[in-house]
This record gives sequence, structure tokens and C-alpha cells, in this order.
Amino acid sequence: MTTEQLEIVADVLAALDADQLELPVLPDMALKIRSLIEDSSSSTGQFVQLVSTDLSISLYIIKVANSAAYCRGRPVANLHDAIPHLGYRMLFNMVMTLTMTKLFRAHSQLINNKLKELWEHSRNLAACCYVLAQQRKYLKQDQAILAGLVHDIGALPLYLYADRHHPNISENELVELTNKFSTSVGIKLLRSWHFPDELVDVIAGNENKKNIVPAGEADYADVVALANQIVMSTADTVSWTNVEAAEALGYFPEDCKNFISNHAGQFAEINEILNIGAV
Repeated sequence: MTTEQLEIVADVLAALDADQLELPVLPDMALKIRSLIEDSSSSTGQFVQLVSTDLSISLYIIKVANSAAYCRGRPVANLHDAIPHLGYRMLFNMVMTLTMTKLFRAHSQLINNKLKELWEHSRNLAACCYVLAQQRKYLKQDQAILAGLVHDIGALPLYLYADRHHPNISENELVELTNKFSTSVGIKLLRSWHFPDELVDVIAGNENKKNIVPAGEADYADVVALANQIVMSTADTVSWTNVEAAEALGYFPEDCKNFISNHAGQFAEINEILNIGAV
């Protein structure tokens, strides 16, 4: 590691430990929606009142409610109908999807390109996680989307800090930096956002798993691990018999190899939603 890389990592980790990292913070609207979700006395009217304060988010939510994945009858025309249609947790995910795009921007052209690649991959992975969760009743689709969106979130603070304080960092140094430290930074970031342990475990991956879990007991770390293999451009060359997440989720090699084509309709529906607010 270069002195510059070590300085960036030390500063970011220290800031996270002290709860003083300037960016990123959980988007304000998402934070408020989560607070309402956690309050059992919250009403639909409170969600509507909150979301209606932001026109772009309001229009986005109505568009999502009218997408192919959710619109099964008469189109919805207002937040009063759209929010119950989506459900509160999916509302949170969609607000996260839209508002987080504002975090994935930098002044450095190199870092800006890296952020765009990261966000595009995260959205593609979230779509695959959603479809995988559709096929397993013990998994929640809204949680699977969120797992995909934040699976590599640890790279974000490193990119943003480098952009602000080390804009001339080389691509090789940047890649080495994120490869080595994005996991530890991501775990700290999600904990600072008070995300549940099952999503923190997604970033940690399967490092703490000593054995393959029986089919039907897989978690969202398994979903993300399998989705990562499926969305790879070289997925047809993957040795699927060696992918532990596939076994944990009960998928045979042919299922994995042809997963995207076999579920093209579901992918089209969820990609429509995730791309509505794409940068």
C-alpha cells in the first residue's frame, strides 16, 4: 500500500469510528421513512404527507406503482393509492434507490466513472436479487433489493474521500484501495446507518460460514453471492457446482447458467423500476 492509500483508509475508518464522516449519510427522506416504519402507530397519511414534500420523489413513487411489476389493474394517480400499493418497506427501498444516486457523483473524472460503474452494477445486482427472492418464499423481495443495492457500499466512502482529498490518485491505487478495504468500511457504514445485521452480513459475505447451509435456510448474503455470479458477463463459464450459494439456495448448474433468460419477464419488470431514477 502507498502512503496515500494508507492515509485515505486511516482517515475514513477513524471518521466512521467517531461518527464524524461527512459523506455519505443516509439520505434524509429515507431516514424519515424508516423512522415512520419503525413507529407502529404511523398511518398511511403520515407517509403521504412526508413523501409529498418532495415532488421528484412523489412522481417517482407513482411511476413505480404504475410499472409492470405493480400495476395489475387501474393505474394509480396519487400517493394515497401508490404508497399502500407498494408497501412501506418497498417505498423505503425506492426512495433509497432514487436519493442515493446523488451520492454517486464526484469531481474527478476517474472517480466519477468508478462511481457510475459501482451504481450500475449495484442496480443490476439488486434486480437479480429481487428475482432470486421471488423464487424462494422464505426470502423477502424488498429486502433482497436492498441487499443488492448496498452489497458494495463500502467503496463509496473511499471514492468520495479520495475525490475530495486525493483527486490525483491513480486508477491502480484506487482499485487496490477499494479491493482491500471496502468490506471493512462497508460494515462500519451500514452499522452507522443502523441497518439490520442480515444486511451487514451481506457485506461480510460468507466469511463466517463454516458449512453450507441446507436448501431453504439460505440468507441474503447467499442471494447476493449467487447474483454476483449470475450477472457476470462470463457467467456461462462459471463452475456452478463450486458455487456454495447456488447449493444453499437449491439451484442446479443449468438453473444458474440460464437464470436471466429463464426469468426475462421478471428482470424486465424490476429493471423498469430501478432504471426510472437512474443517473
